[in-house]
Amino acid sequence: MHTLTISKQFTHGVELVGIPRHEYESMQKHLAEVKDALVKIRKGEKEFKNGHTRTVRSLSELRK
Repeated sequence: MHTLTISKQFTHGVELVGIPRHEYESMQKHLAEVKDALVKIRKGEKEFKNGHTRTVRSLSELRK
């Protein structure tokens, strides 16, 4: 992976980093997946707190 750092002198005090587009797109995809997982976790925690969940001992009980 190639990374390019652009000096603060050229960007008015802000240090920038350049990466290949495929790396950027991969990080964007990963970020979207993490955000989706966090939304689902929050929803599950809320449902658990409100008593809208059930406890099962095995996966076969989910089919009932």
